[in-house]
Amino acid sequence: MAPKKILDLKYNEMWKAWNNTYEEDDDNSLPLFKRDLVLSWKQLNVTVVRKIPKLIGRSEVETKQILNNVSGNVECGTLLGIMGPSGSGKTTLMATISHRTKGNFDGELLLNGRSVSEDVMIKISGFVAQEDISFVQLTVLEQLKFMARLKMDRFTSNQLINDRINYLAAHLGLNKFINSRLCFLSGGERKKVALAVQLINDPPILFCDEITTGLDSYSAAHIVNTLRKVAHSGKIVVCTIHQPASGLFDQFQEVILLTNGRLAYQGSVSLVDKFFEKYGYICPATYNKADFIISVLNSDGVLDRNNVNKMCELSSNVGQMDIRFNSFNKDVQSEYGHHLQAEKLSWIIQVMLLLYMSITCFIRNYKENLLDFGTLIFLGVICAIPYANLQFGTKAVQNWQGFWLCLVINTVFQFCYSAIATHQIKFSVVHREVSNKVYSLSAYYVSEIIILYVWVFVKTVLFCIIVFWIVGVNWVYMQLLIFIIISLASVSYGSLLSACFSSVDEAIVFSTVCEYLALPLSGAYLSFKSLPKVFYSLRYLSLFFLGCETVSTLFWERITSLPCTDVANCLDNGKAVLNKYGFISSNLYFDITILLTFCLLGSIFGYMGVLRRMNKQPAY
Repeated sequence: MAPKKILDLKYNEMWKAWNNTYEEDDDNSLPLFKRDLVLSWKQLNVTVVRKIPKLIGRSEVETKQILNNVSGNVECGTLLGIMGPSGSGKTTLMATISHRTKGNFDGELLLNGRSVSEDVMIKISGFVAQEDISFVQLTVLEQLKFMARLKMDRFTSNQLINDRINYLAAHLGLNKFINSRLCFLSGGERKKVALAVQLINDPPILFCDEITTGLDSYSAAHIVNTLRKVAHSGKIVVCTIHQPASGLFDQFQEVILLTNGRLAYQGSVSLVDKFFEKYGYICPATYNKADFIISVLNSDGVLDRNNVNKMCELSSNVGQMDIRFNSFNKDVQSEYGHHLQAEKLSWIIQVMLLLYMSITCFIRNYKENLLDFGTLIFLGVICAIPYANLQFGTKAVQNWQGFWLCLVINTVFQFCYSAIATHQIKFSVVHREVSNKVYSLSAYYVSEIIILYVWVFVKTVLFCIIVFWIVGVNWVYMQLLIFIIISLASVSYGSLLSACFSSVDEAIVFSTVCEYLALPLSGAYLSFKSLPKVFYSLRYLSLFFLGCETVSTLFWERITSLPCTDVANCLDNGKAVLNKYGFISSNLYFDITILLTFCLLGSIFGYMGVLRRMNKQPAY
C-alpha cells in the first residue's frame, strides 16, 4: 500500500514567516550592520482646524486634536508596528514622523538626537501610502525602471538598476505580472509594486501605511516577512497595521498602541500580554491577540476606559519618556550624511524621462484620444456641411462670415473644454511624487505642455484640412497657422482653469460665465463702433474676437472685388466686408501677438496655479 502524501508546511512561505525561519539564500538577507540611526519624536501634538461654511454669517471653525502628547523611538534593525482602532491617529502619526504632512505640529522630531528637516527626512526615507496612485498605463517593469532612474543616484549604471529590479521582483513576487500594466493589477499586486518602488533606492528608513490591508493571509505574511528582512538588514521600518491576521502581529518586533490620539503603549510585542495582564486583561488562547487588544482600546465600558486612560497616563509620563529617549540616543550620535549623498538627475534629463513616460501613457490611452479626435472632427463636419461649396458674391458674404464665426467658436470651445481636466487627472500622482522630491514640478509641467501642444497641432491641422475641403476654402498656410495659434491659446486657457480649480465642475462653471461675456464681443453680435471706449477695448480679452478678426482679415484681404447685385447695399470688395463687421486689417499681427501672449501667459499662470495647489497636503 502506497504511503499517504502529507503536505509539508515547512516549505510554505507563510509558515516560514509566522515561525521566524528565514532562508539564507541571498547574500544580503541578514548582514551585520552598525546601529547608526535612531528616529525619535517627543510630545507630538497635531491639531486640525476645519471651517464649516454658513449661508449667512461667518464660517464656523471646528478644531480637532488628532495626536495628543505622543512620544516614541525606533532604531535601525527594528520592524515597528503602529496599531489602534479606526480614527486613533495611526496614519497621522506616520505622516508626522515621516515629515509627509503639510500641517504644523507641536513637538520635536529628531534623528540621532538632533532635529531633522523635511528635506532631509524625505531624502532619507521611503513612504508606501495606504492608497496607491500611479501612472496606470505603465507596466510594472516600466514603472520600476522609471522610478529607479529618478530615485537612484544619477551615476548608477543600467546594469545595477536591472540587478536591483530583479532582486526586488524575486523577493516580492513580482515576476508573474512584471510585464502587466498597473491598471490591470489587483489591489494586493499594486501594493507589492508600491513597496518595490519605495525600496528601489534602498532607503535607510521605510514607512508603510496599512501595507497588509486588503491582502489575503498568505500575501500579508509574505509582505511582513519581506519587511522584517529589510529591517534586519539595518534599516528602520515603521508600519501602521489594521486588524492583522492571527500570528501576523507577532512578526513585529515592537508595537505602538494608540487610542483617541493618545499613546497607550510602546515596547516589545512579546511584552504586550504582560502589560495588559497588569490591568486584568488576559487574551484567550484561541483568540486573535491583535483583535483582543483593539477590543480593549475601543471599549466603551467605564472600567475599560479608566484602565485605558491609566495606560495612556503611564506612557505619557514625561520622566519615563526622557529615560526611554536617552537610552536610545546615548550611544548613537554619528553623522548620517552618507545616506544623503545620492545625486538627482539634471532637470533636462528629468524632462526627457517624464516626456517619454507621458508619450507612452498617451499612446496606450488611445481609446480616449481617438474619441477626443473623433468628436472634434464630427463637430467640424456638422459645422461645415451647411456651408458646403460656398460661392463668392454679395449675397454670400453673410454665409462666409457666419462660417468663419462658427468655426472659430467651435475651435475655442472644443479645445478649451478638452483641456479643462488636464491637471485633475494626474494631479494626485504628481502631487505626491513632487512632494517626495522624486522629480521637480517644472520638469513634469514642461513635459506635459509639450505633449499637449503637439497633440493640439496634429488635431488642428487635420481638422482644418477636412473642414476647408468641405466648404471649398481656397486656403493658404497662414490661415492654417492662425487656427493652430487659436487652438493653442484655447488649450492654454483650458489648462489654466484646470490648474487653478481643484474640480472640473468648478472650472466649467467659471469658464461658462467668462465665455458668455466674451462671445458677444466676437464681432458678429455687436457693432463695436456703438460701444463706449472702455468696452471697446475689452474685445482684446475675447478669444472669439481675436480669432474672428485674424481669420476674417486673412480671408477678405485677398478679395479685391465681389459681384454686386444690390447697388444700395453693396459690398464690392473684401475691405468693405471687414469695415462692415468692425474688423481692422492693420491689426492682424497685433492680434496674433495677443493670441501668442495668451498661450504664454496661460502656461505660466497655469504652472503657478499647480504650484499653489502643491502647498496642500498630498494624498497619503
